[in-house]
Amino acid sequence: ALASGRAMKVLVARCDRLGDLVLALPVFPWLKRRRPGWEVHALVAASAAPLIENDPAVDAIYTWHGTDDPELEHKLASERYDAALILQFQTPLAAMLRRCGIRRRHGPLSKPASWWLLNRGAWQGRSRSRRHERDYNLDLARRLAGRGEPAGEPVIHLRPEQRAAGRRLRDELAPGAQTVALVHPGSGGSALDWEPARFAAVAAALAGRPGWRVFVTGSHHDRLVVDRVAPHLDPRVTLLAERFPLREFLGFVAAADVMIAPSTGPLHMAAALGAAAVGLYPPAPTMGPRRWGPRGPWSRALEPAVS
Repeated sequence: ALASGRAMKVLVARCDRLGDLVLALPVFPWLKRRRPGWEVHALVAASAAPLIENDPAVDAIYTWHGTDDPELEHKLASERYDAALILQFQTPLAAMLRRCGIRRRHGPLSKPASWWLLNRGAWQGRSRSRRHERDYNLDLARRLAGRGEPAGEPVIHLRPEQRAAGRRLRDELAPGAQTVALVHPGSGGSALDWEPARFAAVAAALAGRPGWRVFVTGSHHDRLVVDRVAPHLDPRVTLLAERFPLREFLGFVAAADVMIAPSTGPLHMAAALGAAAVGLYPPAPTMGPRRWGPRGPWSRALEPAVS
């Protein structure tokens, strides 16, 4: 709390990719448990808002498109934040928050500009990938709010109607199926992916199990990969690429049982929604599961051994 007695108002920013935001979600409930009187706002990429819009630990949400936005800047300035926690440094973002008059700006000292745009910066050495991304995010939160309070895993909160719509979609697309599996072959360029034929082979093997229905999913970012997988698909596998907006896709993933994917946003979404998440990772530390593995009650990361 401030000397005036007013509770702290904090802006937490994570404005990059979907999976990165999922791995930052534990910061919000952790801050609320550690400092229950604080008002915690979120600033996220516009496309990622559905991942956090129902989170009870977030008091307000703003979205950023990655470019100068005078209207957004005016709104953020009017909030009179006491501190900003920038979980992934971007120079235009940090410069905007400084212009908004936020005097305490926390974040990772990861680029030359971060040394003069962040006055509460911390060097983490994230490029060495010695820890998980969730833990790097929480370390920055601890520098803001103090240590203590155990941290949980990422959780995506959905509205009841979203979950109901997802169950209806499952019943429509896979009537009577005991297990619904989603194979998501694309990573949007964030990892070294398997060959398309391998994803198709996994989908076919799962589709051959009694009571299983298998779907191949993908967004417009994955179009090239999905187009390469499609010719190899077993007739029992259904292609659902580019069919759903994110809110509807989250409901469907929550109604499914398992997702198999490389290191990508949908894999982390599945884990955070309580589905089984099987991640396929290359033997490269900067892309490996030590930093980027799925975190959830039914998660597993697979990484080939290198002799």
